[in-house]
Amino acid sequence: MDETPLDIHRPRVGIIGGSGTYQLPGATVRATIEVGTPFGPPSAPVTLAEIAGQTVAFLPRHGGGHSVPPQKINYRANLWALKSLGVEAVLSSSAVGGLREGFGPDTFVVTDQFIDRTRGRADTFFDGTVAEGVAPAGVQHLPAAEPFCPQLRYFLDSALAKHGLAYVPRGTVVVIDGPRFSTKAESAWYVAGGADIISMTQYPEPVLAAELNMGFANLAYITDSDTGHDGSEPVTAAAVFARLKDAQHHILAVLEATIRAVDGGYGARTLMDPTAVERIMALPVLPNPADAR
Repeated sequence: MDETPLDIHRPRVGIIGGSGTYQLPGATVRATIEVGTPFGPPSAPVTLAEIAGQTVAFLPRHGGGHSVPPQKINYRANLWALKSLGVEAVLSSSAVGGLREGFGPDTFVVTDQFIDRTRGRADTFFDGTVAEGVAPAGVQHLPAAEPFCPQLRYFLDSALAKHGLAYVPRGTVVVIDGPRFSTKAESAWYVAGGADIISMTQYPEPVLAAELNMGFANLAYITDSDTGHDGSEPVTAAAVFARLKDAQHHILAVLEATIRAVDGGYGARTLMDPTAVERIMALPVLPNPADAR
C-alpha cells in the first residue's frame, strides 16, 4: 500500500462506511494506506479521497467486501487509526431496522441517543493499558449524555432537508451484538425501553470517538421493520442489501453535503482530558502480522 504522500492535506473528516458502502464512487482517490494501531489492524486499509474539496479518510466498517461481522469489528483500531491521520469529525453510515410507527423503511434517521445491549465489546481506550516510555493515561470517565455530536447532527439534518429526503431528525438506536436478527419478543422489549431503530454496529463507535475528542454523527437508513411490527415480512439480509443498493446515491450525496458544511466551520467537543488523549495516541503500534511473513 502507498505511504501517505506529503502533499496530501491531513483529513479533518473521516467516514466509516456501513453495510453496502465499501467505497466512495465519484471521489478522487489520492492514496490507500495501511494504518497500524496499538489495538491491531483496522477493518480495512484507509482510503484518502477528495470530496467536496476536502481530503477525507474513508474506512469500510465491515471490510472491503463485508467480511467482518458486527461482533468482530475492531472498533478501537478503526477510531484510533482515523484520529492518527488527523480526523476531527467522523461521519458514520449504517443500515438499521425500524421498530415503531414513524420509522418505516426508506427513511433516514439522524440518531441522537443509543441503548447498548452488546456484550463484551472493547468499548474504551482507558482500560488501564500501559506501555514502556508512555505515561499512563489514568482513569477517565466520559460524559455521554449526548453521545452524538450536536453540530454534526445539525449538518446531517440540513443535508437531508436540502435533498428532500424522508427523514426523522432524532431517534434512539438500540444496539445488539448480531449477527442474528431479533425475536419478536426482543423487538417488543426494545420498543418498551424507548428504542426507535435497531443496529448491530452503532456501539461503541460514538463513545470511542468522543474519548479521542473527535465529533461523531450517524446517518442511519432504515431498510426494514425488524420482526414485522407493521405487518411486513420479518427482516432478511437479502432484503437489507437490496434496499441499500437503491439508497447508496442518496447516502453519498448527504455525506458530501455534510462534508462541505464541516469545511465551513467545525470544532469538535473536548469531552476528554487532552493530555490523556495524547497518551493514548502515543501508545506503540502493534506489528503487522503480514510484515512477519
